[in-house]
Amino acid sequence: MVTLKDIESASGISKSTISRVINNDPNVKQETREKVWEYIKKMNYKPNIVARSMVKGTLPLVLVIVGDIQNNYFARTVTGIEKVLSDEGYMPVVYNSMYDVEKEKRLISMARDFKFAGIIPMTGANSAELEESLMNISCPAVLINKDIRKIQLDEVLGDDFGSGYMAAKHLIDNGHKCIAHMSGNSESSAVSKKRESGYCAALEDNGIKVDKNLIFRGNLDIKSGYEIAKKIFENPNITGICSNNFLMGMGLIRYGRTVGKHILRDYDLSCCECVPEMYENERIAYAGPDLEEIGKKAAGFLIKRIKNSKEPQQKIYFAATKVYNPKNKSNK
Repeated sequence: MVTLKDIESASGISKSTISRVINNDPNVKQETREKVWEYIKKMNYKPNIVARSMVKGTLPLVLVIVGDIQNNYFARTVTGIEKVLSDEGYMPVVYNSMYDVEKEKRLISMARDFKFAGIIPMTGANSAELEESLMNISCPAVLINKDIRKIQLDEVLGDDFGSGYMAAKHLIDNGHKCIAHMSGNSESSAVSKKRESGYCAALEDNGIKVDKNLIFRGNLDIKSGYEIAKKIFENPNITGICSNNFLMGMGLIRYGRTVGKHILRDYDLSCCECVPEMYENERIAYAGPDLEEIGKKAAGFLIKRIKNSKEPQQKIYFAATKVYNPKNKSNK
């Protein structure tokens, strides 16, 4: 195993300077920094993560809080997070909160007590208590789709209004006038609220009056979609269905099978976020930002903060893009 002493012998640079370069100390000349990294790569040096953690007082772990890992939205975003963190020697620890704010608070407290290197909360749920928990942490945090205003943190946001708008607009362009919207809890989730607002705006912009009776709020899971489907099928005028997320759409499809309705044949279904790859050849329209890139950007911000970057906090938006598969006879 290559050690700092080996690099010192080969490069002629002291171990203390090499250590400062590895730990991103700004008080090292750029020429020296480049030379150290050249030898690190050439000699395939792997730093002792545990030893470094003991010196720095933090573990190379990053807490990633997701609402429901079954949801493709979270799974794809975590993929992007993991790629960046692992390249930097950090390991994501992913926890399901199931949108429970109290559980999120406990997880944040745990990360603080166990001296995690950073936190990425990404459930979309907001509350004053959650904001207070994030204010009291000692490690860096980057928010994904959480618009918290009392504290200054880096934020990476997807255009959820645009996703809701595009998903509904696709149905309108296909000739639908009576379109149901399967929403989340728009009171506690900023994401659900924005997607629902996008749906409403698409209707209004195209001369369709918004009927609140066609907006069905659930818990963003399969069971919720299953129960909402019962109400949707009671209305014979509904021909298009816009789903806040794919899991509720799955619940809709499952219930349809129990009553002899083939959703993707008898209705048009669109989702306000990208669907899992295995469903990309189905007759499902979907709209949303590049989730993997959102994860990469958030992890990149966090790594900078862990390395004590003094850059001003940033808020980055990823635009929604509409993606319609060939069976829908639409283009990306």
